[in-house]
Amino acid sequence: MDKSSYILPLTLIIIVSSFACTNEGLSQGVLQSLPSDLSLVSDTGRIAWGERATIKLSLGLEMGEESTGWPVWEDTIPGGFEILVASEIDTILPKEDSPSEWDFIIEQSWVVTAWDSGYVVIPSIEILGNKTSPLMIQVVPTRTGNAPELKPAADIISIEWSFADKLKQATPWILGAIGLALTGLLYLYLFKKIMSRKGLVLEKIIPVIPPHITALEKLRRLQEREVWTKGEAKSFHVQLSEIIRTYLDARFFISSLESTTGEAAALINSLDVAQSEKSKIIIALRLGDMVKFAKHRAGTEDHLRSLNACIEFVEITQEKPVEE
Repeated sequence: MDKSSYILPLTLIIIVSSFACTNEGLSQGVLQSLPSDLSLVSDTGRIAWGERATIKLSLGLEMGEESTGWPVWEDTIPGGFEILVASEIDTILPKEDSPSEWDFIIEQSWVVTAWDSGYVVIPSIEILGNKTSPLMIQVVPTRTGNAPELKPAADIISIEWSFADKLKQATPWILGAIGLALTGLLYLYLFKKIMSRKGLVLEKIIPVIPPHITALEKLRRLQEREVWTKGEAKSFHVQLSEIIRTYLDARFFISSLESTTGEAAALINSLDVAQSEKSKIIIALRLGDMVKFAKHRAGTEDHLRSLNACIEFVEITQEKPVEE
């Protein structure tokens, strides 16, 4: 056989192998965007059919910057991924290795999956002049292996309960009802006996208003007045700081009202509350200081972000009623 007949197949094998290795390296190499204020990352570079991957988009911002152009993905992500779970857009404090000019970070994550084999590429995203690199994830067929054999469900067994069995099961409920009735009668008897005494003075019980009720009422009134639109931004942040600090002291038994913002931030970080919620409150307090001391001229979005962060914090951390 002619030597050229061996050379052509061998050359094709080498080319295909090189292409496969290149794709493998490429799928792993684009898992993270190049360092910038905007990043798009995945927790994995390869999934099987129906498996999940988590995509996260993060943007570092300075005070006064608005996150305009944030993508709104409902059912699918550009490129072909099906969205299973989409988180809310969250605001967090910068990390230790974040650029010093960042004041806070906006981030959102999506849990996605795919059902077709191949490489899925999420196109580049551009926000505020920052641009991510395309993100590529490989989807491979699911390996079934030796799947266990499905067996039919067992027949339903009917059980005939005798009257004695039914009575035995109902006995605790019957005794409970009798005990409850006797307790009610005893309470009624004692109440009438006490009320029949002459000169009995009933003490007026002053209801205790939970701190979250008071805080939410004041925050709603502050929201309706929109004083920041009337040139009273400093007054707005003074009132906002006082309301949220008063709530923190009453709800968590700390002393933030007379503390500096740095001391209050340390107290807030010690609370057993989700870090994302604590970060939003600390950012709101710091923005208030910058406005009060004329170090920063905040925009309407900054004021609303601080106000909404305080309302959300109170709603999430309010004391739940004890179920009897």
